[in-house]
Amino acid sequence: MSEFVMQIEELNKCFGALKALDNVSISIKKGEIHGLIGANGSGKSTLMNVLFGNSVIRESGGYSGEIMIDGQKVEIKTTKDAVKYGIGMIHQEFALIPDMTITENIKLSRENTKPMHKKFFGENLSCIDKEKDRSDAVRALKRLGFTVDTELRAGILSTNTKQFVEIAREVDKKGLKLLFLDEPTAVLNKSDSPKLLEILKELSSEGTAILFVSHRLDEVCALCDRITVLRDGAVASCYSREEFSVKTLARDMVGYDVQKTVSERKFIPNDILMSFKDFCVDMPGEEIRGVNFDIYKGEIVGVTSLSGHGKLALGYGVMGFYKTSGEVFYKNKPLVVEDIRGTINRGIYYLPDDRRGSGLLLEHTVAENIVFSGFHIKNMFSKGLTKTLGFFDKRKGLSHIESFIKRFEIKCSSPSQKVIELSGGNQQKVCISRALTMKPDILFVSEPTRGVDIGAKEKILDMLVEINRKYGTTLVIASSELDELMRICGRIVVFFEGKLFRILRSDEDEIEFALAISGEKYEN
Repeated sequence: MSEFVMQIEELNKCFGALKALDNVSISIKKGEIHGLIGANGSGKSTLMNVLFGNSVIRESGGYSGEIMIDGQKVEIKTTKDAVKYGIGMIHQEFALIPDMTITENIKLSRENTKPMHKKFFGENLSCIDKEKDRSDAVRALKRLGFTVDTELRAGILSTNTKQFVEIAREVDKKGLKLLFLDEPTAVLNKSDSPKLLEILKELSSEGTAILFVSHRLDEVCALCDRITVLRDGAVASCYSREEFSVKTLARDMVGYDVQKTVSERKFIPNDILMSFKDFCVDMPGEEIRGVNFDIYKGEIVGVTSLSGHGKLALGYGVMGFYKTSGEVFYKNKPLVVEDIRGTINRGIYYLPDDRRGSGLLLEHTVAENIVFSGFHIKNMFSKGLTKTLGFFDKRKGLSHIESFIKRFEIKCSSPSQKVIELSGGNQQKVCISRALTMKPDILFVSEPTRGVDIGAKEKILDMLVEINRKYGTTLVIASSELDELMRICGRIVVFFEGKLFRILRSDEDEIEFALAISGEKYEN
């Protein structure tokens, strides 16, 4: 029997004239953790779509090349085929059903049934054992070190919580041969990620092979037995554990040495732009309570915490996406957070962490995404008798759109290309372009570099610093990436167990941050 659970030989895939995969050959051993890395647009997602039978591959002409499972040639045309061959998948874009509970999502298609009902009525007519399902779901989440009410609907969960549910669903499965993970730690803190990595090591020690896709090169180096690097649709390099390093992998991914963005410190005057008074946000899995602090005009302030401790709730709460209490004052006047349109018109805008779920119109064009909010909320780019009754001014709008595409180096075939076809980094640039179109005085951003490659991360951070420096836009950036916050922020707010624990200068000792994130006071 073959030592490899999967072998891929000379795999090719084209989308029209674009060659997305170019003679890709990879082999994955049984029980191995194999890393797959590459810049956005390198072919990683296309490869995963081929191997897991995504319909987009079949509908666009299929693929060429060979795929072998346990030494036997197979054809993977559908997701059902992939599951039949023992392949599981944790997607970067969530595959949860919003109206189902956490338990129902974890146990979907694998529900426990009551033995007596099954005996008399058969599998199809037997009743679901809800208590056993709930017990399984709680146990799967507990393995990940995560606790949440499993009867909550998936649609109201934070992005972080959704990711744990996705992972728990796969952990709950039995008999996996090969598990694909696409950016599984992207929404998790670096302090939370080790919990998942230990689970993956445990699965691999039991014989399950893992294909681990991540932009976090330190995690890839710490976890993987071998690593394959894709660039421009082809295999650029393949290393065994003793051969790779973060620097080597980064250079192979993008073809050049990456320079990290560092914002020059500047004096922030005590001109208060926004104040929170006993502010509370009922965001499931990210609740915050009794928050009191001020945001100063023109600053870049970071917000961080362990997963589930509240870092994401501030922006969502200001925009009225969840129930809130307490007060928010903006430019010395009360802010009615329930009035989302009014909040936006007063100069406040928000970029959510789930860009594909709520930050973008995926089936619409780059052009439509950039101008959508400006046209529909602020009546920008209008022509006609009056702005409120006007039509979209294509000439004026196109000039604006093309200026952003050029300025932020958005890689697209044209402004009319659909956003869903872009890489993650370019999708984020479109999000930021739409926000900047609104000319906000204060911009809340959650996880701006989530799921993008090392080169795109720095370009996005450059964009945020430019927005602040050039336009004076106040930025509030909620992120799991403490290193990034320390490089571009003046102050960093640390939440612990839903409460504001400390506010630190970004140049404070890293030990102070580590203790604060864990809820510990620093003692000299």
